[in-house]
Amino acid sequence: MRVSTAMMSETILWNVTRNAARLDRVADQISSGRQISRPSDDPVGTANVLQLDSTRARIQQHLRNMNDARSWIDATDQALSSINASIQRAREITLAAANGTLAPENRDAIATELQRILESAIGAANTRLNGRYIFAGQKTDTPAFGGPPNAPVYQGDSGPIVRVIDVGVTATINVTGDTAILPTLNALAQAHAAVVANDPNAMRAAIDALDNAHTALLTAQARAGAIGSQLEEQASRLEALDLSVARLRSQIQDVDLAKALSDYSTLQTVYQASLAAGSRSILPSLFDYLA
Repeated sequence: MRVSTAMMSETILWNVTRNAARLDRVADQISSGRQISRPSDDPVGTANVLQLDSTRARIQQHLRNMNDARSWIDATDQALSSINASIQRAREITLAAANGTLAPENRDAIATELQRILESAIGAANTRLNGRYIFAGQKTDTPAFGGPPNAPVYQGDSGPIVRVIDVGVTATINVTGDTAILPTLNALAQAHAAVVANDPNAMRAAIDALDNAHTALLTAQARAGAIGSQLEEQASRLEALDLSVARLRSQIQDVDLAKALSDYSTLQTVYQASLAAGSRSILPSLFDYLA
């Protein structure tokens, strides 16, 4: 009788303990919102979650790189657009001065405006983004252009600014001022000097220089636009991939609350039933033993 009672008690206790553990686990899932609270809950699922977390971390780093790159491209486009507007205005007024029908005071006004245009263009050429000079190549801590306005000097280098935008994929995001902007500044300085000298031939030569510089400027803008399009497409692809990875991770890690609540109710009933069955089985046997 003693052995039978002990065996029965152990079996009942095992069932009660198992049901309590299952109930506690579901309760933990409901409170935490996660199916996996510790690696032992699901070793394979834990490994998959860690792998997905690593994938998301890489994707999000690439997205941060692209956000920085897109800000750079936006700043580049705005600066080049400003310089483009300046060069068109400079051509217009230099052509007017070259006609030779202007009064001296009008020609002086054109020279003054050309000087302002040149200084404004130099300001745009020395645009900074978060403290970095965007047209100075890799010498981002140095103003791209220095020297007197009428004899601008490029102080940067021709080095690329590169961002990693995916595994094995990079994008060069900068336009260097030596090829894209210096011809414009030189042409503006040339136009100003020609108007000050009242030299029609020099003005016409300056207009040709402005046209050539405008072409170089448009080429730089087109390149920046192409880079921007590449970044937009890549960002859209990675954002979609990040969403897919997040959903897959959620399927593994996050608890289905409706199912968990239903399971909890069922397990609670089973647990209560096991307690009741145990009390009905153990107590009579105990009384028999004591008798």
